[in-house]
Amino acid sequence: MTIPLLLLLLAFEPQTQPQAQTQMDQIHQELFQQRQQIGRLMEMLEQREQKQAPPAPVCSAEIRAVQSADQKRVPVTATAAVPFNLFSVVTKPVDACLQAEVRVTASYLDANDALVCSGVVENVATQTSLTESINLEVRPWNLREFVRWTNEPPQTNSGAKRLVCVNAEGLNEVRSEELSRVTSIRVRATILPRGGGMSTMEIQIVPQR
Repeated sequence: MTIPLLLLLLAFEPQTQPQAQTQMDQIHQELFQQRQQIGRLMEMLEQREQKQAPPAPVCSAEIRAVQSADQKRVPVTATAAVPFNLFSVVTKPVDACLQAEVRVTASYLDANDALVCSGVVENVATQTSLTESINLEVRPWNLREFVRWTNEPPQTNSGAKRLVCVNAEGLNEVRSEELSRVTSIRVRATILPRGGGMSTMEIQIVPQR
């Protein structure tokens, strides 16, 4: 009985080693394929990160009045003008933050501080450098020629711009007789850089009757 058992074991032994080797080869192959897949995934992630656009720069600005910001008393005539001289600063980078728009808004109030009318004039001036002096002229009682950029480059020369002053209900443009109730005007200049951010300053105009 011993000799047949040994022969049987010898018959099975050569088959067991190749099977184990085959399993090891399969495991190595699967590991190699997994490494390749992980490598390709890492390459795709790196390429995606490289293609993503860098975050947009954050722009900021500051605008100040050159002259005193105290109340300005102005005669109630169409020719009465108020100088509105500004100094404006916009941050870098230049290509992201410039040009910057200067916008003017106005609110006309009565003796009870109730709104008579308000309006906005867009693109009054354009800032093209990081620091700039912008000189405006405001005619508070002449809505057709409300604001002018007095140191505007000659090649532009856009002239005086109209203020559409809409009543408190926001339905109609104010009538000239309604302006007789006005006791105070708040005029604001706002700088709006191309890449976002803003700064506003205000002056108060009081009618001299």
